[in-house]
Amino acid sequence: MFLSLCLSSLLAIAPHEFSVEINDETPNYISSFGGVSISMDQNELETIPLGADIILRQFPLGEDGVVDLQLERFDVFTQNAEVVIGKKLKNGQTVAHHIERPDLVLLRGSVYKQPDTHVFLAFGENTTNGFITTASETFVLTQHPVLDTTFVYNITSVDPEKMNWAEFQCQVEDVILPERKQQVARSQPGDCLALQVAIDTDWEFTGSLFAGDTSASGEYATTVVGAVSSIYQNDINVAMHISFLRLWDAPNDPWDADGTGPQLGEFREHWQENMADVPRHLAHLFSGRNLGGGMAYVGAVCSPSGYAVSANLNGYFPQPLEDYSYQNWDIMVIAHEQGHNCGTWHTHNYSPPIDNCGNGDCTDAFGGTIMSYCHTCSGGLSNVVLEFHPKVRETMENYLFNSITCSLECDQFLKGSCCFEDEVCEELTEEDCEDTDGIFLGIGTFCATGGCEPDEPGACCIDDIGTCAELDSNTCLFADGLFLGIDTACDLDWCNPSAEFACCLGTECKELSQVDCENAGGQFDGIGSNCTDYCQPLHNDFCETAFEVSTGVYNFSTYDAISDNLPVDNQICLSEYLGEVKADVWFKYEACESSELLVSLCGTVNFDSDLVVYNGTCEQLDQVDCNGDGIGCAGFTSELALDVTEGDTYYIRVGGFNSDSYGHGQIVFGSQQCSPDTPCQGDVNLDSFIDISDVLLIIDHWGEVDDLYDINENGFVDLGDLLIVIASWGDCED
Repeated sequence: MFLSLCLSSLLAIAPHEFSVEINDETPNYISSFGGVSISMDQNELETIPLGADIILRQFPLGEDGVVDLQLERFDVFTQNAEVVIGKKLKNGQTVAHHIERPDLVLLRGSVYKQPDTHVFLAFGENTTNGFITTASETFVLTQHPVLDTTFVYNITSVDPEKMNWAEFQCQVEDVILPERKQQVARSQPGDCLALQVAIDTDWEFTGSLFAGDTSASGEYATTVVGAVSSIYQNDINVAMHISFLRLWDAPNDPWDADGTGPQLGEFREHWQENMADVPRHLAHLFSGRNLGGGMAYVGAVCSPSGYAVSANLNGYFPQPLEDYSYQNWDIMVIAHEQGHNCGTWHTHNYSPPIDNCGNGDCTDAFGGTIMSYCHTCSGGLSNVVLEFHPKVRETMENYLFNSITCSLECDQFLKGSCCFEDEVCEELTEEDCEDTDGIFLGIGTFCATGGCEPDEPGACCIDDIGTCAELDSNTCLFADGLFLGIDTACDLDWCNPSAEFACCLGTECKELSQVDCENAGGQFDGIGSNCTDYCQPLHNDFCETAFEVSTGVYNFSTYDAISDNLPVDNQICLSEYLGEVKADVWFKYEACESSELLVSLCGTVNFDSDLVVYNGTCEQLDQVDCNGDGIGCAGFTSELALDVTEGDTYYIRVGGFNSDSYGHGQIVFGSQQCSPDTPCQGDVNLDSFIDISDVLLIIDHWGEVDDLYDINENGFVDLGDLLIVIASWGDCED
């Protein structure tokens, strides 16, 4: 009996064991840099409870061999964390639609019996990412951003030039901490400690990086927080937990700043004025826009300046794929900016400097740490290891354990603001608050940031038959309702199923009820939406606005593209399964020689694609070729090769097999051996002369994201483009 009990106890605490399958064949584009293609059954991992120990057998380190990993499953969400999609209403207010938390398996630990190593892995429905660091090497687990291939490689052994690192710039803002009304016991090392961080995003984070898929963008935001959390936990014994995550599924977020500095200020102002009830120690904005890098306030935990911005994000862990756009290592950027919030400056600002990379001396750049500027040296982010320097760790620990006046205890959000007469506030449990006749404002609210002013009420849609009640946002949430914002009322009748809101019918926006919109074949955007910010076509949505290309590789998206519904002659490609060419976009190519032109989406897009090629003019198109499913192309993607004539213009139409086929990826134009004539830089109206008309066009498109007018290709139209026009003044032939 005793032996049986012992065996049962041992089995109960034994680690769960799994193995990784190394695929029989690794694609050439992965094996070329020492990568190995793998497969992993996520469903098996999902059966493992949080906190359980796991042994992952035979995990490959690229072509460098295999190791066993000793891991535990963990979560990054607080007990009462919210995940929402932001919506802008007719009255300009922003409201939140609650969604399920991302379904992810997060693992952290080390190589088996090698405690000085560090492992983080994330397995999800949409993507897989991770890293393994040893004393001298870093191995990356990543998934191709278009294909489904998952692979592991040694980033340390890859030529940094092949990584195509973007320039990442960080700015910091010092902050003077205000005097606090309330002092609480400070956290001590050894406790369960975590920074509770509210994560906001912009539309581009979802729209540009994940083709508008909030499931994928939410999963990735959770992944990068998990990765950063594992670094902080490993280095300073303080985890990072998500208390709130907001995504945007339409281009109507509140952000319009054009750089990290203005964006940090705009982010702080919006959150101070509108998001005071969100429980947090810090708030962090993840941006898919090209704002130049990141920016944060220094020493700002639990203060009115507890904000950071991380921009230029990739949406995937780095990989050395040829012809790929400039990339960051997102976790490096986010960990760096949050490091500033936690009280540290750059390593070259220490006295004496920890390193001199930021002072122009790159002698010891390789091996730089997270808070260094060694990524600005030759080699880029390949120089930097995923850890904080010991002196930086000491600085952060001293700040977090001795200088802040809020608690970092992991269970602290079981408490909340409890309000008494005369706006007296204490942070108590709900039970203690009620026992002392206080008003409890909710788990996770802070006296320092939330105050004791209860939320103002607004209209709350309780069900789908029009039931409306005027409640505060928390009460509406508990009723499973949709809160329409303060200063809204039930007499607006917005909860009525027949209420009319934005409905996209091609390029036209009409305000219709949801039923009428769907019956008309339109796309209904939800309660409170209006036609101000919706139904805007993509830049290359029509033949007349086709994106001009030459030989090369171009990123594009068909998400939210409008279907032209032009008839096609599928007799030209009868056996190639050409579909309906839905959600189509256009490219314009001028042949630089009479030869064969390759147009390919083969394995480079994430949807069932169609290709149609025309010559002539947009007013009179003549179809010359088409393809539905290219020979040997995975995922029903397309590819064709056609004979072209030098000087002729060809219009390439890219769409989906049916109305459910849309996404993003890359289009390749190749085979032509000559280089096309270089256009006159600055001649944006293409009249072969640079004059005041070009200046006026730049000004007219100021601040926009428009490839035609963004001459210096920095992501938006600004002063740099105007200066290029002025510098190129005159006849293009001069």
